Amino acid sequence: MITMALNFYKYYSRQIKYALHFNILNNSIIDAENKYINFQKPLKNVIVSDSMFIDTAYLLKIKKMIKSIKGVFWADFVLKKYYPLYSDYLKGKISNVGTDGKINYGEILNINPDMIFLIDWNIFNPLSKWLDKNNIPYTKTGNYKEPKFLGKMEWIKFYASFYNKYKKAEKVFNKIIEEKRRILKSLNSRSIKYKPVVAFFGYHKNQPYIYGKSHYIPNWIREIKGNYLFENVEGTNYHYIDRKIFNSRAKYADVCILDTMGEDIDIKELLKNNPHFLKFRAYKNKRFYITTKDYLKFETLKCSEVMEEYVKIIHPKIYQNGDNDLKYFIKVV
Repeated sequence: MITMALNFYKYYSRQIKYALHFNILNNSIIDAENKYINFQKPLKNVIVSDSMFIDTAYLLKIKKMIKSIKGVFWADFVLKKYYPLYSDYLKGKISNVGTDGKINYGEILNINPDMIFLIDWNIFNPLSKWLDKNNIPYTKTGNYKEPKFLGKMEWIKFYASFYNKYKKAEKVFNKIIEEKRRILKSLNSRSIKYKPVVAFFGYHKNQPYIYGKSHYIPNWIREIKGNYLFENVEGTNYHYIDRKIFNSRAKYADVCILDTMGEDIDIKELLKNNPHFLKFRAYKNKRFYITTKDYLKFETLKCSEVMEEYVKIIHPKIYQNGDNDLKYFIKVV
């Protein structure tokens, strides 16, 4: 079961360098709710709501971790990005245990999981209470609210630790740290006289939303000498914003990046449904981008490459090919 951690342990003999929302102390794992997680190793049956768990399994090539996945929330959407997991899902080897507001409690009992990995969203609070009542072990994850790119990436240590692969995760993570240093060293060796204004945002049901200035993407934008447009928005979470207010500000941004959140966006349809984009400075100057449908998983699988592509987008002139060889973003025009 899960027991509450004492706060002072969070800062004692800390093994985690960048992440703020989990810790590992003397082989003990502390999750996003500051709770010690006790479990039987190795895990053979797990249920996941956090796709970064799956990304970590593939990044570190932990076969036992992949094999242990027996249930996934939003499986129809999440597993399409992963093969052969999606094939296993279609064959009935992996179950869809729930979507927004609809939890398949019976299937959770059938799986009899050794651990459930839940994102620490409010929608999972009723499920958490039910799991406590039924003595089913679970842990809460919060990589999405880390204020630093490397903080989010460091969560690979959290997931890997459940499979005795902490050292493997640490080795991979340390290489990413070195890559980040290389990126910044190269950038800082150039004379950057102007810091472009960047609008990083999303759209859901034709409603724009923006991220707080402490989110890891705005922080990275600042670190690579860009100015985040929505500096007045606090926190790490996203916030819906009135369309007129959004348009009045975003139209003057030098760079626009639309986070598609895994959707396969048709650019012609996007511009047809949002003709105001055509009036944006970023569109007129051919600096309007959208993320690819698989972008989110590549934040983990190809972290350093994704970080560098932000530099290419914000400062294309310092690269020989500019922003013409992007893998994880698509130029709208």
